[in-house]
Amino acid sequence: MRITQYYNNRIHTLKKQLIETYLFILLIFHIISIYIYLFWLKNTFPIYYFASALVFYIYSYILIRRNFNISRIVIAYLHFSSLHISLIILNFIDDSIVGFMWLIPMPVCAYVFLKRKMVVYFMFYTIFLMLFIMVYAKYFDHHFYKYDRKYLRPTNAATVIANFSLICLFIFYKLKINHLETKAFEYSIKRKMKEKHNLKPIVIGNHEYPAELSGRNKNELMIDHHKLENLFMELDRYIMYNNYFTNPSIKISGLCSDLNTNINYLSRAIDHKGYKNFNQYINSLRINYVKNLIEKSDLTKVTLMYIYTEAGFTSQATFNRVFKQFEGTTPSDYITSLIPSHQ
Repeated sequence: MRITQYYNNRIHTLKKQLIETYLFILLIFHIISIYIYLFWLKNTFPIYYFASALVFYIYSYILIRRNFNISRIVIAYLHFSSLHISLIILNFIDDSIVGFMWLIPMPVCAYVFLKRKMVVYFMFYTIFLMLFIMVYAKYFDHHFYKYDRKYLRPTNAATVIANFSLICLFIFYKLKINHLETKAFEYSIKRKMKEKHNLKPIVIGNHEYPAELSGRNKNELMIDHHKLENLFMELDRYIMYNNYFTNPSIKISGLCSDLNTNINYLSRAIDHKGYKNFNQYINSLRINYVKNLIEKSDLTKVTLMYIYTEAGFTSQATFNRVFKQFEGTTPSDYITSLIPSHQ
């Protein structure tokens, strides 16, 4: 495994760990809240809110374990969760404003997982929800249930502790992710500097431009780093959206027009993520797709040809060669190793 790819896998693992820990904290809080309202306050009305939240948290956890796109899960979660929290805040706003604290971690969560423009969006989105809740509470009927404030102290304390823990958790993991991103970027620059003598110049028209990065200053390198990261994320989302990599005739030139970029820059973005070229990137997606099909399929009813053609390979010889490059073993040996687990 290449070093850059190793760092990217580490970052992805950290993000999954963060989401799982985050959902675990919320799960504990909601279980405690259900206990308090059911057995102490003798009020079942808020339990429906907490129970629906538990279902959504469990569903989000299942999606993460099945390796769905993390950014999409986070965006969907932030929208649903903020609206769900707004209903709870309206329920308690006349007796306690502590519920507003549940909206504070939203932009912090976006800062860890999403692009800068999405962070700005969720900052304004959170402010809008707070203002909307206050205006609605002032001018419209929102009295679901009347609470004695002294009985709300345990849930208020739990709310403060839970949100403070979540913010600290986000900051802690963001620092670890930034550290890995910096190390990956430094390694990428060092590797490019070592290979600069083997790089061919980029030819545009009748002019040649040097491909090495040694003449750029640090700020330019950082800007270039973020641009390449964003371009690759856009490429990855576009290809994964409808499994475009399963198309045997997929070409980098066609993707360039769809993404409004050029072949040279898109190739640099792919190389920046640790892949030798576009074909290696596409083949990595296809092999992962093949492995998922093998694990999910009944191998007594489907053929290997069906599996590799579904992934976009046109010949078994090419499929065998590529599979062994990535997995270090042949497809048949890989399937044989899985037979006990299937049984």
